[in-house]
Amino acid sequence: MNVEHVSASPVGMKITCKSELLEVDGRRLVFSVEAYDEKGLIGKGTHERFIIKNEKFQKKADGKLG
Repeated sequence: MNVEHVSASPVGMKITCKSELLEVDGRRLVFSVEAYDEKGLIGKGTHERFIIKNEKFQKKADGKLG
């Protein structure tokens, strides 16, 4: 995740987040992300994720148990 903090928000102010899928490249997904408080933009950036094979991923993670 690569996010730029633009502005602080006071405690108790409502925060809203928005994301948009920008790119699909095989298993790779790229999103645009933005966060707003009641007065305007407070953060923005991009987020990259990969589609995984759940069983393979879980088996690898479970391997840490012993």
